[in-house]
Amino acid sequence: MAAPSRSPSEDLTPQRRPGLYCGVTLLMLLIGCTSVIPVQPEAVFSARILDAGLASSDPWAGAHLMLAFPAAQRLSSLRSRWVDLIQDDKARIPLHGDDGHRGEQHPHLMLRTAAWVLPSTHTPHLKHRIERALARKGTPTSWQQINDLAWLIEAAAVLKLAATTPTVDGDLASLARILVAAVEESDQVVKRCLEQGDQRPDGMQGPAIAGTWAYTCGGMHLLSALAESVDAGYLQEADQDRVIRSLLLMTRRLSWELQFRLDEEQRALAAGISPRRAARHAVLARMKLAGHGLDLLGRCRALDLLTKKQVAEAADSCLAAASQVKKRLVEEVDPSGILLSGDTQESDTETWERAFGDGCHLLRGLVVWHSNSLKD
Repeated sequence: MAAPSRSPSEDLTPQRRPGLYCGVTLLMLLIGCTSVIPVQPEAVFSARILDAGLASSDPWAGAHLMLAFPAAQRLSSLRSRWVDLIQDDKARIPLHGDDGHRGEQHPHLMLRTAAWVLPSTHTPHLKHRIERALARKGTPTSWQQINDLAWLIEAAAVLKLAATTPTVDGDLASLARILVAAVEESDQVVKRCLEQGDQRPDGMQGPAIAGTWAYTCGGMHLLSALAESVDAGYLQEADQDRVIRSLLLMTRRLSWELQFRLDEEQRALAAGISPRRAARHAVLARMKLAGHGLDLLGRCRALDLLTKKQVAEAADSCLAAASQVKKRLVEEVDPSGILLSGDTQESDTETWERAFGDGCHLLRGLVVWHSNSLKD
């Protein structure tokens, strides 16, 4: 494992903070009593994520927040701002980050989020935005351009835009077929790792070397877009079968990779990495993986793409990891809530984004999974 980079947030201590993290009370005193009622790690985890997102003015943070807390009353004003943004055809959905090309921190994520969370009364405005975005898209010439298609195709599929919706040199269905081929090809590296016990390659390299892990969040966004594309009717039967095979490989990968991250933590400790840094890296990596996994598994059940039996082992692994990472983050890795504080957002933006964004993914995954896990 490559040593996780040192971040300024590791040097922050509770003594340097003016008080407990805003909005999260770890102990509640009973009036007139000396006993205390401890708050469960799960509640602390959710409260920190919600508070951190509400304290940020970044639309990227708002997108993640609305997916993680789809019914939260505290997000009513945020939803209203999004409605205004979607209704205003002249409004520009801003890029996130210095370069504007940082995986899921992309304007298409905003469209995908809106497709899932905004009221249906605003669908016409949103459809128009997605159609305009598709009209500017041509056949991708690099794997990075394929990566950027995931959110746009998923947004279109969720709203059931026509498969014939035009692009620069084709249509929506042709873009979906390109995703099928890209995932299928990159999955060959994943298969080799699972079948031969190879180490997981560095995801910062292209898919020829890193396989599906080269894509944002290990390709989970591409798989999610393909699952919705099947439901929207963008793919013929033969291509649908190819998607199912990729989804089945994903279920095998989830359990394997969640364990890989724990093994990676032990290797880091043996190499002399500090326990705190090794634990933080493992917790954040497993948080992302479990969250995306549960989200995708839940949708596969909702759409009848996979059976209960086919998702059972992967879902159990993700649920166990979800419980573990929330507890470890709150009690071991970040007991004072520093990672999600405004100080860290300002001084170590990448670390804050990992903790917040992946925390939102975990909560979103749990919502989607529990909404569909009992489906026959």
